[in-house]
Amino acid sequence: MATSPLHYSFRPVVSDRHTAARAYFLCVIAMILLESMVRLPEYLPAFTKRRTQANHSRPRIYLHKLLTLPSPLPFLTHHTVASLLRCLVFTALNILWGWNRIRYSTDYQLYGWLTIANAGLALLLPTRNNLFSIIARIPPPILLNYHRWAGIATVAHVSLHFGLTAAQYIQTSQFATVVENARIRIGILAWAALALIFLTSLRIIRRRAFELFYYTHFAFLVFAAGAFYHASHALEFMLPGLALWFVDRAVRIYYCFFRDVSVAEVTHGPGGMTKLKVEGIKTTCAAQMVWVQIPVVSRVNWHPFTVASTPGDVTGTVAIRGLGGYTRRVAERLERPGQGGGGLAPGSGPVMIRIDGPYGVEPIPWARYPVVALVAGGIGITPAISIASWVVKEAARGALAGGRGRHVHLLWSVADIAHAGWFADELKSLAALASAPSSRVSLQISIHVTGRVTGMVQEEQEMDLEGAKYEGPGEVHRGRPNVAAWLQQVKLAEPGCDVALYLRRPACDCSLGGLVGRNIGVPESAQKQSLVTGGKGTANLAPEEGASQSGQPSGVENVKMSSRQPVKHAVDSGAIASWNPTRHTGTFSGSSWWSNMLR
Repeated sequence: MATSPLHYSFRPVVSDRHTAARAYFLCVIAMILLESMVRLPEYLPAFTKRRTQANHSRPRIYLHKLLTLPSPLPFLTHHTVASLLRCLVFTALNILWGWNRIRYSTDYQLYGWLTIANAGLALLLPTRNNLFSIIARIPPPILLNYHRWAGIATVAHVSLHFGLTAAQYIQTSQFATVVENARIRIGILAWAALALIFLTSLRIIRRRAFELFYYTHFAFLVFAAGAFYHASHALEFMLPGLALWFVDRAVRIYYCFFRDVSVAEVTHGPGGMTKLKVEGIKTTCAAQMVWVQIPVVSRVNWHPFTVASTPGDVTGTVAIRGLGGYTRRVAERLERPGQGGGGLAPGSGPVMIRIDGPYGVEPIPWARYPVVALVAGGIGITPAISIASWVVKEAARGALAGGRGRHVHLLWSVADIAHAGWFADELKSLAALASAPSSRVSLQISIHVTGRVTGMVQEEQEMDLEGAKYEGPGEVHRGRPNVAAWLQQVKLAEPGCDVALYLRRPACDCSLGGLVGRNIGVPESAQKQSLVTGGKGTANLAPEEGASQSGQPSGVENVKMSSRQPVKHAVDSGAIASWNPTRHTGTFSGSSWWSNMLR
């Protein structure tokens, strides 16, 4: 056997390369399933119909606080310690099972085996109808992180396999002869397809040319076909993921083309708001998302939006604010000429729409908790409306277990008083349900108007801003909200209760995110991180629905909080908050909630 110029004496952990690839594959699957073991206890009471005692043990609290701390590395502050640990363990597994001497040409085959093992993992994780998410209750952002890491590992291993093998053949003057072999040529073609996917997945391409990123991802079919021809046992690793991908595509084709979905009503509001009431959307939990295509706007673009509805609703409400090019075109194309207040699309026919979804699982079983606190900014109110509607409606009809009432606290920050009317009808309906004599739920709404206000004004006065009146329920205040003080009020109003906390902000306004960072006590190193518009603060609540040109829904922060003790547990859905209600200090970190499903 020819000798490589690299004379390392490293010996692999397992000499049989097939066994090593299997062991690596199973280790990563076990690592992912371990994620579900942390989350399944939250959902078991829903299946057993029993309320279990919350675990407020001190070790559990400190473990939660440790795992939800932001990264100490200055250039990775938008990641949590838990995310870094996942990445480190995943990297360590690749190094462990890829540890090998690079001495003979047969040694390079190990990296080919690890290539198809990682490719099989990458195929298992990104589908929208994902078994790990549906059954194991693992939030999609975590699965997409694993998908991204598996993709990078696939590129790394295949490049090692190809590069070392090519160098060997070039050194021995056999390259031209070997390339004449069809199996080798197809292997090189598979590598080229994978390299194309990798290059178009870079952040700059993904953000500025999302369609290029999206459609070049289908080159993985070329890679898969090449791998099946080039590598023995490739089916063993890649067939499960491919089968799930084809099932997912079949479900999505049914959703998009064979389901009776129609737009019942189109309304327009101030600030470029367009609301579509769509018949045929049936959600299974609160704050689910759909991918929307409106042919009159674009026949190729699909954009994600949260459905502001709850299970059992006849129609699903999709709110679209014109912030980017696509969302602005939605408002322009769906507005009748000469009418600025609503109506159907131009022309005689109804609005044609295609809906893919809904998708998503609850990162927190909201209805299980006696207190739900919702903090939102701008159009980020959409999922908060869905969560509040779900809890209020379930409590109003007595469907919640535990025999206790429910309390919903909503804090909404808007730039203009007119924006508060976006969901005035929905809030009125919820307030009416909560105020019914037989209702076992309370609803407290606080709206803060930040527009045309300078400085850090914290006035607690109701307002009528330049003649524009808000006619919905709740109190309207002038200036930015003091989120820490508001959370303290929630704690005092509902003593001894666990609180499920939801935070979301719009991408175009950093005031809420920065204010949360300052009021809750974000470390100075974290506050230096710039948000989407360059402001300070690292609460990093979710960017606005439809604002991202990458075609991805953005981050949420979900955390459970005890009024008696510090936070006991957080759900890692891409952006996590850790807060100690007894000291009003804590740390916030954030990142994108849902990366694109094929990323």
